[in-house]
Amino acid sequence: MLENILENLVFLTKDDLKEIHYATLDVLEETGVRVDQEDALKLLNDAGATVDFKERIVKIPRSLIEEVVKKAKRSVTLCGRNPKNDVKFGEGKVYVMTSSTGLRVSDMDTGEIRESTKKDVADSARLADALDNIHIYSIMVDALDYPDEIMTLEEIDAMFNNTEKHIDTGAQSTDITRDAIRMAAAVVGGFEELRKRPIIDFMQNPVSPLIHDRGDTEAILECAKHEVPLIILNMAQAGGTSPVTVAGTILISNAEVLSGMLIAMLSNPNVPLIYGTTSIVLNMSIAPQPVFGLVESGLISAANAQLAKYYGFPCVIGAGFGEATGPSGERTWRLGIIHAMLLALAKVDVLYGPGLIEEAKTLSYEEMVIGNEIAGMIQRGVEGVEVTEETLAKDLIHKVGPGGNFLSEKHTLEHLSKDFFIPEIFDRKKTKNFMQGAREKAKEILATHHPEPLDKSVKEQLRQIIKEAWKREQKKREN
Repeated sequence: MLENILENLVFLTKDDLKEIHYATLDVLEETGVRVDQEDALKLLNDAGATVDFKERIVKIPRSLIEEVVKKAKRSVTLCGRNPKNDVKFGEGKVYVMTSSTGLRVSDMDTGEIRESTKKDVADSARLADALDNIHIYSIMVDALDYPDEIMTLEEIDAMFNNTEKHIDTGAQSTDITRDAIRMAAAVVGGFEELRKRPIIDFMQNPVSPLIHDRGDTEAILECAKHEVPLIILNMAQAGGTSPVTVAGTILISNAEVLSGMLIAMLSNPNVPLIYGTTSIVLNMSIAPQPVFGLVESGLISAANAQLAKYYGFPCVIGAGFGEATGPSGERTWRLGIIHAMLLALAKVDVLYGPGLIEEAKTLSYEEMVIGNEIAGMIQRGVEGVEVTEETLAKDLIHKVGPGGNFLSEKHTLEHLSKDFFIPEIFDRKKTKNFMQGAREKAKEILATHHPEPLDKSVKEQLRQIIKEAWKREQKKREN
């Protein structure tokens, strides 16, 4: 019954999907995209695209995009350091990934907002490791206490040491991406093993409108080379970097994602590709600025998720968990539930977003805990109602009869935890201030939870890779 309901819950008709698809082909063939990386330009040129090497504009024939779609793989697995945390797309499940990448932290002890550090990466990864309804840890904040040249690698070191779940990150340059992949290979037992069990993926973001910049494109090519999963996730702003209409933003998002996938696939057709978007709307009332939590953002996300399914790609979609301007309680979680449930019912593979507030700039440990609880509610909602002889409990109703009581029945105890998601943080009988409850929960986890540590030799390999990278980057600076 639930399957029938979900099949009918569509935001775009089949005709809409076809129209957006053919409009996307027109945009890519007639307007094109800018690609700021020479190797990618050569790949596209050799494949039959029309390339203006001086202006770096690439006009892509529709046959190339059709080839990308033809090779879409719905079944993709993102592995955890511990296999029990593997995330398998294509089985109809809804997973949750933390938000990324903030620059600040809301301190749990003082309430003050401060710059983020590597310790915050480590702590947020460890907290996510303990939260049952968060399945993928995406780099939540930058390690601003380290130099830019090795910041990404220090963050990856913190992630692998503090979670056994799959990790998601990004990189800007060939060298740093290669080093990051080397680190993942060291953890999993070599490059061949990494191909079999990808414990890391890279999220690379086109620059709206219609640009693939040098750093992201270099990372795409390096990931493709090693067959490391890639999430091509655009971040258009309706009315600013995309048309103000919902349909226009969906179109430009689709063009950016598919063209990024094409670059990866031309480099290596075996690279696992994931479709992503977290596009939002600009507020034009006073001065153009992003508006989080609008229903239109949910429509854009849900429609792009439907496009991903139409093509046959798994998808990661921004779900708006942290869309309030601060840790203000009800506004945050009410908007989060509405937005995320909309996407979950649209069969999104990964809901992307818990843990950051203030327009995804600031890490809140409390909001990670609250996001975990929201995720549990949503996952229970998507499961729907199981109708069997056991769940209908007809014989039990007959036994208890009119005026009876079900509290003492064995059936009640057996099915309470199966049929109901019992909230902990939102249980107001336990705490009137659920932000305080979330803070206490976060502190308790950070004081007691420790994932399985990496072997000492692996830790040493990670530190050696970072040391070598720092020497290389210093030489570049000197030259």
